[in-house]
Amino acid sequence: MRVDGTILLAGAATAFAGFLMAIQSRANGSLAGVIGSGVYAATLSFFGGLILMALVLAVSSGARRGVGRLIADLRGGAVRWWMLLGGLGGSTVVLAQALTVPLIGVSVLTMSFVCGQLLGALVVDNTALPPSGRTPPSVRRHIGTIVVLAGVVLVSVGGFSRGIPLWAPLVPLLAGSLTSVQAALNGRVRESSRSAITATTVNFMVGFLFLLACSAAVWAAGTRVDRLPQMPGEAWLLVGGALGVVFIGVTSTTVSQLGVLLVSMTSLFGNLLSSLVVDLLHPGATITITTIAAMTCVLIGVLIASWPRRQQPPRRTVVTRPA
Repeated sequence: MRVDGTILLAGAATAFAGFLMAIQSRANGSLAGVIGSGVYAATLSFFGGLILMALVLAVSSGARRGVGRLIADLRGGAVRWWMLLGGLGGSTVVLAQALTVPLIGVSVLTMSFVCGQLLGALVVDNTALPPSGRTPPSVRRHIGTIVVLAGVVLVSVGGFSRGIPLWAPLVPLLAGSLTSVQAALNGRVRESSRSAITATTVNFMVGFLFLLACSAAVWAAGTRVDRLPQMPGEAWLLVGGALGVVFIGVTSTTVSQLGVLLVSMTSLFGNLLSSLVVDLLHPGATITITTIAAMTCVLIGVLIASWPRRQQPPRRTVVTRPA
């Protein structure tokens, strides 16, 4: 079975982006503990990503031309305004990280996030929303998703026995389902602008505006900032935005080659490994046999769902010569 080199490269890049996401989860969760609010931490993380993208956009003539092409497509109707809202999905991810990592850890967050991501990807891939077009569901994809869900249930039961609030895993589950929509929408913007920088900038601009509104509501409710990170000792807490830039930039490019479900699957490979490493290195964190078994279950489900179909050999046509 021959595998296209472009697909392999896209898959490897997406897996690396997924590896960075678990580090982002730990950074945003720790930032929330320092600031005293998950909403403020998510807003600050997105603001860092937006500033970085604004600087890149300022020095990239190709990205600026991409903005012009995107505006032209918006005016012409080739791109609808709601296709620019992919950043809302990304903002829910950083909110989920900041709100739930201190409660459930990176590993449990990853399990719940993956569950929502795969379910959302199955739905989104079966629509005309992704730039690669509709990918009909297959029996293999459904079996793989069921196996993944079994792993999520396994790790969630172990987490609940340790006193995890019932609502906590639901937040990353919802965020995961929205990232499937985000990947498709960002892919549309990338396709129109022909620039991953333009697509990533739009994503961070929309997400930051949403989180800024959330922060204003939290401030009005009386929640204040405990303290800001101390430099340079706590500078690593601010890397979440930069890591998000890499993830959005990579996935908005690779979704046209892989489709939404396979983007979710390949990013999961890196995410699972990274989440285990991050939890092991974090003081006081423990990895149980249940967590490892659940992640193994998830990995098996990913392999089942993403394994390419065997191509049927072409039929031979027998030509009979006249006697």
